[in-house]
Amino acid sequence: MGATNLFKYKLTALFIILALSFLVNPAFASQLSESQDQLNNVNSQLDQTRQKITQDKAQESQLISQIQQMDSNIASVQKEYDRLNDELKMVSSQRADTEKQLSDLQAQLYRTQQDLDSTNAKLTEQRGILNKRIQNIYENGGTSYLNIILNSSNFTDLLTRIRFLEFIVSQDIDIVEQISKTKAAIEGKKLKVEQERAAVNSKRIKLVDEEQQAKQLTDAKLVQKTALQAQLGEKQSLLSQIQSNRAANELLENQLLAESNSIAAKIRQLDNPVGGNVSPLPASYSSASGFIWPTNGPITSPFGLRMHPVFHRMIEHTGVDIGAPYGQAIVAAQDGVVLIASVGWNGGYGNMTVIRHGGGISTLYAHQSRIIVSDGQHVSKGQTIGYVGATGDATGPHLHFEVRVDGNPVDPMKYLP
Repeated sequence: MGATNLFKYKLTALFIILALSFLVNPAFASQLSESQDQLNNVNSQLDQTRQKITQDKAQESQLISQIQQMDSNIASVQKEYDRLNDELKMVSSQRADTEKQLSDLQAQLYRTQQDLDSTNAKLTEQRGILNKRIQNIYENGGTSYLNIILNSSNFTDLLTRIRFLEFIVSQDIDIVEQISKTKAAIEGKKLKVEQERAAVNSKRIKLVDEEQQAKQLTDAKLVQKTALQAQLGEKQSLLSQIQSNRAANELLENQLLAESNSIAAKIRQLDNPVGGNVSPLPASYSSASGFIWPTNGPITSPFGLRMHPVFHRMIEHTGVDIGAPYGQAIVAAQDGVVLIASVGWNGGYGNMTVIRHGGGISTLYAHQSRIIVSDGQHVSKGQTIGYVGATGDATGPHLHFEVRVDGNPVDPMKYLP
């Protein structure tokens, strides 16, 4: 059973007990109506608290759903990024291959050009030899042939000498023709290499363009992924903050409910002591009228539902806050007996004092810097009981002042002048 339900059930049981006692004593009939109003008020506050917790959980659920969707989007973008990155790597590899191929072709073209230059040199040299030989024959043709005829020993020797001259000229012509063919083959090879180089370079240019486009797409996906991850981080941070705040608020609610139950139980027990050490109230303490202000200062936070200054959530304020400087005196609002004079955290109340005034009425003074009374001590209206401070859950020095009837907080402004 939750702390809020437990508190509700305790209050309901308390109301039934009070109602039975009122049936025995009709003098308390007016208190029955007031207690019923108090019970309804507490139930309304509990409903509001549950609604707030439900809203927090709904917000958490919405954020979790958004985070899951963003996780899915990031996974989808990551998948697309991986695909584009693989494509970029492939295009980059192809571009590198074409550049290597282009470099190889350039080297081959250089070697081919060297071969062509060498062949051209040989062709020029051989043509020079042939041209010179032909020129010599042309210029000295008659003398040469005459020498061949005169120097021939017989007709057969003459024919042999003539054929030898023709063979030499024929050989020169064949060499020139062979070199010319070699030159033509080298020029054809050079043309082919140049064409292949042009084709490879065209392919390289195309791959460079594809590589740039792929890189742009990959970079865009990376930017998109980074943005989504940043949004996801913000959502996760917000979710963590909401969960942390809700946990803190639920813990605070349980602490306040437990503290309220503890105070109510102790007040009911001490209002009807059985063999305890608490001093009984004199008859003069039985009146609840004539309250005075416990300290001087303006009301900075009224009784009822408010935004908590520390935990920043709507929560029931069980008293009023009176703005006052640190160390200003706090006095008893009415004659009574000190029920509680406690130093410590006290569920957020800090150093606090509770005074019983009779008739089921008590007052509480919280966040004191120092307490100067003790349990069971009789105090008079206007007597200093402590000093203003900021202990417990407080954003600054002030007095949190409560009036409780049968342990249940009521609006103190109904009792203050």
